[in-house]
Amino acid sequence: MTARYAVRITNRRKGGVLRWLARALFLVVVASVVGGAGVAVGAYVHFSEDLPEPPTVEGYAPPTVSRFYADDGRLIGEFTVERREVVPLEQMPRHLIQAFLAAEDKRFFEHQGVDVRATLRALLANYLAKSTVQGASTLTQQLCKTLVGNEKSYRRKAREAILARRTEATLDKLEILYLYLNQIYLGHGAYGVQAAARAYFAKDVWALDLAEASMLAGLPPQPGRLNPVLDPPAAKERQRYVLDRMVEEGFVTRDEADAALNQPLTVQRAKPQVFDEVAPYYAEHVRKHVQSTYGYDALNRDGLRVFTAVDVDLQRAGREALREGLHDLAERQGFTGPVGHVEDEAARADFLKRAAARYAGPPALEPERYYLGLVTAVAKDEATVQVGDVEAFVPLRGGMSWAAPYEAGDDANNRRVSDARKVLKAGDVIVTRLNRSEKLADAERPALQLAQEPAVQGALVSMDPHTGYVKAMLGGYDFDQSEYNRAFQGCRQPGSVFKPLVYSLALDRDYTLATPLDDAPVVVYDQGAQYIWKPKNYGGAYKGTVLLRDALIKSMNIPAVRVIRHVKPDAAADWARTLGVTTPMDAHDSLVLGSSCVPPWDMVKVYGLFALRGQRPRPVFIKRVEDRRGRVLEDRTHFADAWAGTPARLDAMLRALFEPREQVLDEGTAYLMQTALRDVVQAGTAVKAKALDKPAGGKTGTTDAYDAWFVGFTESLVTAVWVGSDLNKRKLGRGETGGKAALPVWLSYMGQALAGRPQGDFTEEPPAGIEFYAVDRATGLLAPPGNAALNLPFKRGTEPTDMAPRAGSFDQRDLDVVEGRF
Repeated sequence: MTARYAVRITNRRKGGVLRWLARALFLVVVASVVGGAGVAVGAYVHFSEDLPEPPTVEGYAPPTVSRFYADDGRLIGEFTVERREVVPLEQMPRHLIQAFLAAEDKRFFEHQGVDVRATLRALLANYLAKSTVQGASTLTQQLCKTLVGNEKSYRRKAREAILARRTEATLDKLEILYLYLNQIYLGHGAYGVQAAARAYFAKDVWALDLAEASMLAGLPPQPGRLNPVLDPPAAKERQRYVLDRMVEEGFVTRDEADAALNQPLTVQRAKPQVFDEVAPYYAEHVRKHVQSTYGYDALNRDGLRVFTAVDVDLQRAGREALREGLHDLAERQGFTGPVGHVEDEAARADFLKRAAARYAGPPALEPERYYLGLVTAVAKDEATVQVGDVEAFVPLRGGMSWAAPYEAGDDANNRRVSDARKVLKAGDVIVTRLNRSEKLADAERPALQLAQEPAVQGALVSMDPHTGYVKAMLGGYDFDQSEYNRAFQGCRQPGSVFKPLVYSLALDRDYTLATPLDDAPVVVYDQGAQYIWKPKNYGGAYKGTVLLRDALIKSMNIPAVRVIRHVKPDAAADWARTLGVTTPMDAHDSLVLGSSCVPPWDMVKVYGLFALRGQRPRPVFIKRVEDRRGRVLEDRTHFADAWAGTPARLDAMLRALFEPREQVLDEGTAYLMQTALRDVVQAGTAVKAKALDKPAGGKTGTTDAYDAWFVGFTESLVTAVWVGSDLNKRKLGRGETGGKAALPVWLSYMGQALAGRPQGDFTEEPPAGIEFYAVDRATGLLAPPGNAALNLPFKRGTEPTDMAPRAGSFDQRDLDVVEGRF
């Protein structure tokens, strides 16, 4: 009994201990589960704090490229912090999508945002390797990574996973693919597959073949290092990996993969340019306006579409004309020497090798292109020059006879040399271009012409005064060399280009084109009767008495001073501001001769006013601005575009109907100015412009040493050209007037711009109140038969009433002297 009882007691105690242990274990498990759940919930709440909302297709508006377009739709500029172009998933080729899935997330259509199996496998592999050797982020997680940040931490990974699960709950798989493929960074400054296709292969994403698509799909892990521009071998290995994965997943066959891997790829090494090379000054001017109006973020993130008024063909014509004019002037100024010298034979071979790579392409040298050439031999009559793989020669006559050494302080131009050996020697590196001489066209070797980079600068601005569209604008010789926009920022003395502004004030008051002016020496004194200045005519000659019209068309200085003294310098300065000049004006007699600086753009506006019979033009650089969804933010489209096939908007028509241009200058006065400026071209200092063979008007301008101008207009285009020296560092040279240095640029540009476009005579139909009279060339009085006469317009009531004496006869005063009555 006792033993059995003892056993029972012992068993009972054992059972109680076991039950107690079971209960304790149960409580521990429950506590662990509850505690773990609490920790998990707490962690979830903690990591979810301030987490962004899952992305949506409707609200997807990533930073994207703002694009500027010319008037014909050609792209002229792009601005962005992330170069991206969003495209629909339907436009992406199937093999591109398959490549990304095979390389980055083969179980994409199976998981719910986080691939647990892949995550555990990656954790084990990384633990065993004691480093990160494998990743497990799904496409959804990679997409969410761009929203939660790029910091390398477990906190970021947890937040990324939570957001990925939420994203999978709100979007379907195809929507996630659409967002991912447009969002992902792929190196070389490209965000999204479309931008990457353009950046690497210069084609649209829908045109990518398997080789190109697999190359892009290998970029996401390390786009800034393993791309085909920075490390082609590493990028090739990544492409191999992608193609192998595509074979494993059954997306392509082994033969297709091998063919794609062995296919040579042409990769664009240069990043896309912000500006198109044709209109960089124009695009930069528009960029400043857009940024100041809409803000930095709108310009660089919001994908604006900006439609400008620039005409690419006219812009290109302006660039060619300005460059040609500056190079011609540089030749007249003298040779400043080769750009370099290579003495060592090995160094010469290396130079030629690099030049051959740079100029690889068409075997023939292009007519308008400039090349760096290496002089290999020099004789008296020519120099042998190697341009890449091409052996050519520069003849002395017609190729480098202009190249007398430039001497600082000597402003004599057009000196000549008679021996090429005095100009060049073997080893010199020179700037050349194809020789334009027809006599050398059949030479055995290409004939070149010695050239040099101009030491002076220039600017050109051209506007249609009727629509206000600014058709072309060049702010300098080369935007890459200098972004300084001389067309707007350059304040230069305009010389005689300013005279019409003062003359128009006199004509608006009481002067006529036939008013006699005294062309005799004059001295300008200050209020204390101290000598200041003695103006002179160009050439130093004086004519006695001249008509106002003749004084203007011959650009005579002394009569111009008489005119500003008549209207008063203060009034002339105020008048210039009324006409459109924006810079400060010094109210002195010298103002009429262009002593106060102005930008070329101001002169375009003023001469545009003359072209419009006194109405102020409404300049337009930007026709229309749209946001990324096509909503119009700004519209200055001219209603006349409707007749050219461009959709006109109601507000443009209403603006034309109810907001007429401001009439700044009396229409009759403006007509007198048109007539005089036309005569400047017909018989004055701009007679070279007659070669345009279209009705035109304009005015030359020259300062003593540093500026040459021509501003001229036809019925449909007003254009200003300035040629000069920044900061007055280099004189233009003796004889380099506006008619010689600037007018040829204007003529070349206008000839191309107006080719095939008839221009009406803007003086053909005078306004009401204008009457024509034949006036005597010498006196401005009514011309009797037999006298040399001009047929000039007058505003009614201002015409002369007295008759001039017949040529060769006494007038009444002579008769009074003879008869002793004086």
